[in-house]
Amino acid sequence: MLNPKAKVNTTFSYYMPRVGNVSMMSQSGAFASSIIDWAIGQKLGIAKFVTYGNKCDVSESDMIPYFNNDEDTKVIGMYIEGITDGAALLNALESIDKLKPLVAFKSGRTEAGSMAASSHTGSLAGADSVYDVIFNKLNIHRAKDADEFFDAISVLSTCSPMKKNGIAIITNAGGLGVMSADAAHDAKYVEAAKLTEETNKLLRETVPTLAGLTNPIDVRGDAKAEYFKAAIEAVLTDESVGGIVVMGSPLDFADLEAIAEMLVEMRDDIPVPTTVCFAGGSKCERAVDILREGRIPAFPTPDRAVRALDILRGFTVRGEVKKTPLRVPRIADGRETFQKILEVANKEGRKTLTEVEGKKIFKAYGIPTPGEASVISAEEAAKKSSEIGYPVVMKILSPDIAHKTDVGGVVVGVKNDDEAKKAYEKIMASCKNAVPNARLDGVSIQQMVSGEEVILSMIRDEQFGPIISFGLGGIFVEILREISQAHATMTEEQMKEMIQSTKAYTLLSGARGTEPADIEAVEDVIRRIALISLENPEIHELEINPVMVDKKGKGCRAVDALCTLL
Repeated sequence: MLNPKAKVNTTFSYYMPRVGNVSMMSQSGAFASSIIDWAIGQKLGIAKFVTYGNKCDVSESDMIPYFNNDEDTKVIGMYIEGITDGAALLNALESIDKLKPLVAFKSGRTEAGSMAASSHTGSLAGADSVYDVIFNKLNIHRAKDADEFFDAISVLSTCSPMKKNGIAIITNAGGLGVMSADAAHDAKYVEAAKLTEETNKLLRETVPTLAGLTNPIDVRGDAKAEYFKAAIEAVLTDESVGGIVVMGSPLDFADLEAIAEMLVEMRDDIPVPTTVCFAGGSKCERAVDILREGRIPAFPTPDRAVRALDILRGFTVRGEVKKTPLRVPRIADGRETFQKILEVANKEGRKTLTEVEGKKIFKAYGIPTPGEASVISAEEAAKKSSEIGYPVVMKILSPDIAHKTDVGGVVVGVKNDDEAKKAYEKIMASCKNAVPNARLDGVSIQQMVSGEEVILSMIRDEQFGPIISFGLGGIFVEILREISQAHATMTEEQMKEMIQSTKAYTLLSGARGTEPADIEAVEDVIRRIALISLENPEIHELEINPVMVDKKGKGCRAVDALCTLL
């Protein structure tokens, strides 16, 4: 551990950083030495630092609440390689009323495909993606690399919360301005502020070197420190400005050190978070040192200076989102229905339920399915299809075949008795030929339903429990490889975010003038899948691909059912 205030250091590094407001934990003692050296170089102060290796006695679940209650700590940083008790971490963090800004650098992304999964979404959403879901749920910023980890710690430890999303960009170089404008456009939580005419008028009056009024504001390469100051004072009068980015190129006639000294002097008079980018190397070193000594976050590129404010604003935005508990319906006999099916599967030594069994579970939990029947002969197929009403879909029934289309186990658009008989024979022959050892229990006949295709699924993570996935369904799952996820104990707001962050939502909302689909019905199915996953811990995976979503007010139906057991 390391405590500069108490002058105690038992880490792998004998260096002692200055006292500050950042508390860190690292699963790697060696990387901790890198962080300590970085902190010294960045003139960043440390409150506490703990390295905890294989966590034989102390883990994140112990340290995060401790740091959160520590009066010397403003920001918490965490380097992890894996969490071994996800439930304990969730319980620890969800019991905290107000979590201080927490930045996590989780390595090991390449293990994303290691989770054994038979469902489409299970194979697309590996174990590593679960950390994204959990961190998002808890308002923890996940840094994608070491640079972002250090940048986030730097801006969060030195700046106040960012209350508005508009940023004013002031630069002495047009190129840097363009780069920063691109970064602001791509950012999630901030954007280039739209300055008022009054602000522009004030800029014209007070900045004699002004070369451009649009935001970014170009004060030209020969601008003196006082002109930067005048530009800052002008944009601070604008109601849309919630943050400022100052850019400087080390031109021969640019005095970056004077600009840095001016910014440090102004620091307490600038009421919004401010980041600086002096883009260069040796000619910028002294100016950057002045900024860091004065606790103003400085970055080597425009993208990182803008991204830092985006990270800062993100904590505020996510922290202000309401947390309405998921409106999970009450189901009387759902668990009882599942247990009966589970008992049969266990007796037969099966880890995969049949589609019929899966749909029985859906029906018990109130998830709508098309009209259907199961048959074991071609004659019966024609009879049942006629009763259901043509056209119908016919699919193989087998606990050994997960993806039916791949083996010729699905025929769609069956229109009459003769086609029903032929489809039955074709399906049985194709599946027997493709998977000789598979158990074939007959054919499922389903009413043809129309609508937009989406996928809904659940996979149970070993550490964090059930994770729900949503995205475009049918063949688009593998082609677009786009799904969004949330923890099963999500809030109503997190469920809507999961849906609305996808291309599927754009399609369901009525893309290019089409009639909107029944998104509320999809939300209801998600609530019921969450309930199934929480009430039945024996389920490993559950997938509906596709869910056919009809027009608004007309509901949706689960057309398929894949369910595997632990």
